[in-house]
Amino acid sequence: MDYPNLLYEKNLKKQGFKIIAGTDEAGRGAWAGPIVAGSVILPFGLEIEGLKDSKLLNSQKRETLYQIIIEKAISWSVGIVPEDIIDKIGISEANQEAINKAVAGLEIKPDFLLMDYLPKKKVEIVFNLPHQLVKKGDRKIVSIAAASIIAKVTRDRIMKKYAQKYTDYGFDSHKGYGTAYHKKMLFQKGLCKIHRKSYRPMSLF
Repeated sequence: MDYPNLLYEKNLKKQGFKIIAGTDEAGRGAWAGPIVAGSVILPFGLEIEGLKDSKLLNSQKRETLYQIIIEKAISWSVGIVPEDIIDKIGISEANQEAINKAVAGLEIKPDFLLMDYLPKKKVEIVFNLPHQLVKKGDRKIVSIAAASIIAKVTRDRIMKKYAQKYTDYGFDSHKGYGTAYHKKMLFQKGLCKIHRKSYRPMSLF
């Protein structure tokens, strides 16, 4: 299924839930930079043309959809956990912290969360909110797809700024992921401040 739909949201509405937020994160597997989570509450029934999982879109389309989402959303927020905290507490806990920050930042508290599936998610403990984890939820569910775009665009913008400071690594193109060029520059230049030192191959330095 290439395009997400509203089936999950409609089913939750029938169960009596009124304010449904989608959440997703970007940057979990990157070698450098933060992990960023997005959380979005959309008006019920809103359909956004061309909305997909952020990984299936080019950067220009993501930017266009990002503007539409932030203009039409009832509320939206991001949570950012930097690379030094990822190294300190591990990616699973950092992932959870980013999600918690994103949900906490919503101006309106949701009564249900839809989340892309990852292990060790504890949002119900922190916020006492019911939730559902859906495998490939960013490809199935409108609110999660919207959150994935918010997270991805936010993180890409952060990495583009880092590219101006750490000019040797090509962060503006690969956004901190483990490309052949990134690996080459690591072995030529060594680590910079935003590399995740607990990840391989950075842990080898």
